Amino acid sequence: MMKPSQKHTGRSSSAAIPDAFSTGGRIETGNLVALQKLSRQLPLRKQRKVLSTLAGTHISRIRGRGIDFSEVRQYQPGDDIRTMDWRVTARTGSAHIKVFQEEKERPVLLVCDLRSSMRFGTRRALKRVLAADICALLGWAALNEGDRIGALIFDDQKEIDLRPSTGAKQVLNLIQSLAAEHDSGHESAEQTSSPLRNPQQRFEAICQHLRRIARPGSSVYFISDWHGWSQDAFRQLYQVTRHCDLTAIQVYDRMESELPPPGVYDVTDGNQRARLNTHSTTLRSAHRRAFEQFCQQLVTDTRRIGTPLISIATDQNPLQSLRDGFGITRSKRTSP
Repeated sequence: MMKPSQKHTGRSSSAAIPDAFSTGGRIETGNLVALQKLSRQLPLRKQRKVLSTLAGTHISRIRGRGIDFSEVRQYQPGDDIRTMDWRVTARTGSAHIKVFQEEKERPVLLVCDLRSSMRFGTRRALKRVLAADICALLGWAALNEGDRIGALIFDDQKEIDLRPSTGAKQVLNLIQSLAAEHDSGHESAEQTSSPLRNPQQRFEAICQHLRRIARPGSSVYFISDWHGWSQDAFRQLYQVTRHCDLTAIQVYDRMESELPPPGVYDVTDGNQRARLNTHSTTLRSAHRRAFEQFCQQLVTDTRRIGTPLISIATDQNPLQSLRDGFGITRSKRTSP
């Protein structure tokens, strides 16, 4: 967290954030449970419908398992030719395709990053607190749809795997796992130890692990600051997108994109303190440029594999950011 030696006058949008979202540096069970009341405003199936209609931009990977035959209709530009019904096409003389309907209970896999790089925040909440809020909100939203809910929660050294299951009890298990990870000394029978790696190695290992556990036909939501993103991680996620729908959610703090106004600031990681001098124009420009280059690379890579990318700052309204990213129209939004 940053404690300025002088007043920081940057604008914040925190006033527009519903009270149910967390503030500060702790992941609290009660806060994550309270997000259930907002989950009706985040209908996940509307996002899937939007993705399936974006021909040429995103091709849904919902095929094989998890679908039922619905009907045959005439071919339309942008349809997947692999679903062509050749018998009906030959009989009628015009192209027809088979239309499939998703099963009611579809696996939703929530991937939540709680590494040390997520223990940072200068406005409203730490990044890891925001990530936990988003993960819990998506869990409640998936429960509303009757989906099976699984999770992969990881920090610098260990990960928790929750196998997909239905019901409110599964969301509560998810919430307990998120809150437990706040205490780095907590051990769980479901945790698997892994050797300490640098951020890039750790992130690559998690992407490889995700590739192994993601079931075909799953909706995967990956919530992270994406620190340690690399081309090897990209290749692992590309394999995931071949049989799953992946949505990338980037959480960041405003100070990562722009240093605070020129001045001297006290910064702390909870154990040690240091002084940050932001008077240097060169330092400020280099800081801004590095973050812009990182974000642009992430945008480029996710576009290459047809994965939506939603960026949310710690002082933004997470619910509205997700609704906008999912393509859910504002006109149907109810007040929090």
